Amino acid sequence: MTKNQNLSEISEIKKGRGIDENTKVLLFAKSAGRCEICNKLVIKDSTTREQFIWGEMAHIYAFSNKGPRANKKVVDKNNAGNLLLACPDCHEKIDKTGQDKYYTAQQLKDYKSEHEKRILLSTGFDQKRQTKVLKMVANINSETVKLATPDIVKALMKEGLIPCEDKFEEIDFSNNSGQDSSSYWKSKSQDINNTLSKFYSDLKREKIEHVSIFGIGPIPLLMYLGSKSDNKIKTKIFQCHRDGENWEWKNGKPKADYQLNTVNRGPDKSKVALLLSLSGTIKRDLLPTDINKKYYIYELSLVGSPNYNFLRTEKDLLNFEKSFSTAISQIKNDHPSLKSIDIFPAVPAPVAIVCGRALNKNSDPKLRIYNTYNKNKFKYSLTIN
Repeated sequence: MTKNQNLSEISEIKKGRGIDENTKVLLFAKSAGRCEICNKLVIKDSTTREQFIWGEMAHIYAFSNKGPRANKKVVDKNNAGNLLLACPDCHEKIDKTGQDKYYTAQQLKDYKSEHEKRILLSTGFDQKRQTKVLKMVANINSETVKLATPDIVKALMKEGLIPCEDKFEEIDFSNNSGQDSSSYWKSKSQDINNTLSKFYSDLKREKIEHVSIFGIGPIPLLMYLGSKSDNKIKTKIFQCHRDGENWEWKNGKPKADYQLNTVNRGPDKSKVALLLSLSGTIKRDLLPTDINKKYYIYELSLVGSPNYNFLRTEKDLLNFEKSFSTAISQIKNDHPSLKSIDIFPAVPAPVAIVCGRALNKNSDPKLRIYNTYNKNKFKYSLTIN
């Protein structure tokens, strides 16, 4: 109550502020029992875990003509369109004197609209739109990486997908160091193998038909992850975009084009190296000495200059997969008895995963993957396929 409210207005508020039960039920249903501002669940006590309704009905345009965001033109202030389900903290915050210049009516309408659309979308999925989420995080050199659940959910929903369970399958190497040692690659690849074995066994048992992969970390581990994924299962791979650090694929036409060139013809056709110059150019002086002298060297690169931001749309990734498969086929044709290819990657995470997934496990050569640590010379890390 404010000092300026007269007795008749106070009486009107006490008499008319009551919101009918149908409107309350409608608002709880449309918001799924969550605060439409911060998304807290307001139908369960967070401490006792008991079912308990502690949400409040907050007005966008104040019930009182002198309240926050007051608008005399709005006649039915208790209409569901003028109400937000809010937790007590958010309700107090948006109605606090002077805060209405930040929490404007339009801002609150946007909160309400976005929240209720998200709930409608989430509950409108049939089983075929469910996806089982696999996430892998590992530090890149000394850089700590993070992968937040809200970012994953937002990216999935843009693609019309919903996670089939609250807890995602996670491979977390973020606290592990030693990427320049052979024991690191051996132990981490074994961990990936064990996790994916159980992951796909659960998938089959649960009869889930779709997988979504979110991965960030050293390229050899991501390639290994891709090689151990089941390419018979429909799978969507997501990209962390540097401009805004989100995981949503961009709209629009694909812009990336790829080309395969021969950059060195060595004396021994059984020795082949493939440079993947996409995020950056593979510098020849960082290759092991014998690679430069003895090997046939091919380079799969962008048409134009390599750069970090070339992978914008999912179609760009699918086009790379085709180009990579074609490159492997061409190399096999030119080197019929080839057992393995030494591969030197400068690629984004999804491309690394695709490299592993795209291999024909029965007929393609093994890939011996090299890694550069802190911009030193490339060293062998692990083999896939």
